[in-house]
Amino acid sequence: MLRATSVAAALAVSLSGCIFLPSLASWSSGPPAPPIPTASDPIPPTSEPPSIEPTPVDPTPTDPTPTEPPSPTQDPGALGEVRDGNPLESGSGVSTDTPYDLVIPPSSGNPEPGSVPLGNVSDAREFSESEGSFVTQTTGRLYMTWPGDRHGTCSGTVVNSDEGNIVLTAAHCLYSPIYREMAERVQFVPAEAGNGSHAPYGTWEGDRWIVPSIFADTAYEEDGSSYGEGWAYDYAWIRLHASSSGANVQEYTGGQGVNFTQQFDGAQFVGYPTNEPFDGSRQRVCSSTQLGFGDMHWPHLTMSCTISPGISGSGWVTAVDPDTGAGYVGAVFSTLVSDTVSGSMLGRNSYDLLQELLAM
Repeated sequence: MLRATSVAAALAVSLSGCIFLPSLASWSSGPPAPPIPTASDPIPPTSEPPSIEPTPVDPTPTDPTPTEPPSPTQDPGALGEVRDGNPLESGSGVSTDTPYDLVIPPSSGNPEPGSVPLGNVSDAREFSESEGSFVTQTTGRLYMTWPGDRHGTCSGTVVNSDEGNIVLTAAHCLYSPIYREMAERVQFVPAEAGNGSHAPYGTWEGDRWIVPSIFADTAYEEDGSSYGEGWAYDYAWIRLHASSSGANVQEYTGGQGVNFTQQFDGAQFVGYPTNEPFDGSRQRVCSSTQLGFGDMHWPHLTMSCTISPGISGSGWVTAVDPDTGAGYVGAVFSTLVSDTVSGSMLGRNSYDLLQELLAM
């Protein structure tokens, strides 16, 4: 895992896209449990969150021993230009994760390089399952609890893995850059709708989660501004507990592919914005056929989108199958300012971070 290096702290007037809520007694034991399914509903793994309490992960572990990855399953060059052909510098002067020549395919579907079937969508309109059922299934809402009975919500994506229990999200969703502490409890509700009234695949309890040490050490948020080089590495991984029957979440939802190459030809993201004018009750989408880079100070991908916090952690998917929505997540929603949003790109550090989590 990368450690902080000596780089002057830079300031950006941008907000993380995570919503932090005050103490709510009704949420003291987590989000609402999924309803008991009817005969026409998919049978969820559990009707109540497992009783096992998660074990928080130290946000600053020692450097992992790099492992040799499998050979790429697809020519990474087919996914588009590196960083969409944009300059490698940003206003922050901070470097980003190193591109890594590895692509993990989705568990099903036929991703099409260069395909962004929704075109340009910047108003965060409601996402319909008919536009990609695979997106609906693999995208979920995260509920986090911190010491002091503080609560928050974010978005996350189930990604394809042999273990079948991995969710990708943003680092600031799990480690608060405001309070400087890791979440005590994490729950994931795939395909949630109606603020918990509809949870067709159940509620899944987090087992372990991990963020880059460089984020925990150097990323800060204060008075509406984000600063510190750690924001270049705003991604995190979650391992979920199996259900009471021993099933893993991917058996119900499938898993999106993962793109560590930092090559994109447009992208889309879907998640749960919670602040007004949105209310977190439905999945919302933004999409762009041409991404920017470094336009919001940090070395992030950017696109035009008017959205609100709660969307953080949603996966930026490229090479999207127009029939199912299956594709490759290559970045994670990080910050927003007005009508521009940014995504932190995955690379070698994020891959090594995932391997460290899997080895725990």
